[in-house]
Amino acid sequence: MLGEMFGDMSLWQSMLDRQRELFVEMEAGSRLGFVSREASGILPGKRSEGVRVVNEVPMMAWEIENGGMAARLERFAGISSTRVDVLLVADQEAMDTMLAELGGDMLKTIKRLIRRGNIMFFLFKNKAQLQDAGYEDFLESLGLAFLGACR
Repeated sequence: MLGEMFGDMSLWQSMLDRQRELFVEMEAGSRLGFVSREASGILPGKRSEGVRVVNEVPMMAWEIENGGMAARLERFAGISSTRVDVLLVADQEAMDTMLAELGGDMLKTIKRLIRRGNIMFFLFKNKAQLQDAGYEDFLESLGLAFLGACR
């Protein structure tokens, strides 16, 4: 089944609704995706263009629409064909941890998992594009302060 690895999408949506303030600056259509490292075949140290997904795997997409962040399931057929601004690739430990802590502060959980190396991230827009799209607060909440405070 497409979304089994992400569990109940209504729980993800509730978490996003609780974190609404982080997304208010983001422009409509801004998208993030989550995929399983094991299912996608995206591994640390591998060049992304060399990664081929043999079968489509589930991706949880977060997209700004109607002034808020919406969670839905989509199919992921590889990095080259994804339509997201930011892709988070979570190993099995991270997937299990996120599901177990879904009722808590998920963004702190994700930040911790990124720092531990359980979640890799890929950016598909440059710094200026991400700033223009309003990602700064969200990315800083994950400990990705590469955007800096200066404009």
